[in-house]
Amino acid sequence: MGGGPARTRNYRSRSEKQKIKSSSKEIQQTLSDSNKKRNVFISFHMEDEPQVKLLRHQVKDDRFNLNFTDYSVKEPFDSNWKKKCEERIKKSSITIVMVGKDTYKRPAVLWEINKSYELGKKVVGVRIYKKDKDPIPGPLRRNKAKIINWKMAEIQKEMDKKEKTNKGKKNNN
Repeated sequence: MGGGPARTRNYRSRSEKQKIKSSSKEIQQTLSDSNKKRNVFISFHMEDEPQVKLLRHQVKDDRFNLNFTDYSVKEPFDSNWKKKCEERIKKSSITIVMVGKDTYKRPAVLWEINKSYELGKKVVGVRIYKKDKDPIPGPLRRNKAKIINWKMAEIQKEMDKKEKTNKGKKNNN
């Protein structure tokens, strides 16, 4: 009649134990990767700042699995601005270009995109208004950048993809 907890043994082969351990590590790595905080440079035309503020707000929402630090620079477009921008782009893993109706012709945005490519960063265009087919900035077109609609799942997917390496790539943008 026993007095103490019942003991059960789980007999598994060594290879089965290794598979379980390996699978557990993969799950932990996936969770860890999706929760990593990324440094993201957001390039946008100042007239689209309300939409960018919405993106920043959405990123903080627990319903979305996005987690990043915004490295945007919101100052006048001059040599000091360029220096700050370059420093922040260097610290970023990806540049997200918010594409609105006038983005394609904004000198500061074009400079940011070109600098991002020059520094070997992954660059993704995000359409602010998916129904509008706003013009895509030239450097994004020339570099065949991925252009996606503003859907949090799509943005997350692009951020999770292995970073593109353009280091040393010379382009004539």
